[in-house]
Amino acid sequence: MRHFFASYPWQQVCFSSENPSSCAEAISDVVRQAMEYYIPHGDVPVGSSARPWFNADCAEAEKRKHSAFLSWVDARDRKAPDLSSKKRAFNHAAKSYKKALREARFDRISHIGQKLSAQPSGSRAFWSLAKSVEANFCRPTLPPLVRPDGTLAHTAREKAGLFASLFAHNSRLDTGSATPPTLPHCGTSMPEVRIRNKEVLRALCRLDVNKASGPDATFSEMRSACSKKIMGPSKATVTGHF
Repeated sequence: MRHFFASYPWQQVCFSSENPSSCAEAISDVVRQAMEYYIPHGDVPVGSSARPWFNADCAEAEKRKHSAFLSWVDARDRKAPDLSSKKRAFNHAAKSYKKALREARFDRISHIGQKLSAQPSGSRAFWSLAKSVEANFCRPTLPPLVRPDGTLAHTAREKAGLFASLFAHNSRLDTGSATPPTLPHCGTSMPEVRIRNKEVLRALCRLDVNKASGPDATFSEMRSACSKKIMGPSKATVTGHF
């Protein structure tokens, strides 16, 4: 992957446009391509027996994607002028391939569901098909955990909560009778904050009524209109409203 990024023609493909959004989208496409090529994922061919849903449409889309990839690599190595069009063709072929895989999986799941609904409940054929469907789903690799009260934690949420409690218990420090350290005094203090009525009134009158409401869900227009009524004879009355 490092060699892929080092030899990639970034200037020609990603920075040929003056639009920052187009450049960012092109860079994202390159990163996704590198991840698809060099990081294993679920769509790696592992044999027809492991992918019973892989039909003729998927095979044809895979061939088109591979052909477009070879054309794009050849144009990149030759620094051909049609490199951008080859890249767009490969991106289109890759998206079509993923779409074909999704549709093939969905069609197979729908077909299995129709077969399950057609079989009589409790029959041997029904349970045989149900077990084959269950084998396609993920199963937890972590066995059930024992809680302090002796019960078992089966679900992922229960196991996560049990691990969190154990981690919190082991993270506590036993300080015993140790006293907290004394911090040296800095020698300075913060001056008293005084809020005057005129300053509050001036700030309220300068509010922009076109701005959105703040955290208190009060509109600026209402605060500005009611500023004179809010003003009281004492400082405590003013601060009490805020």
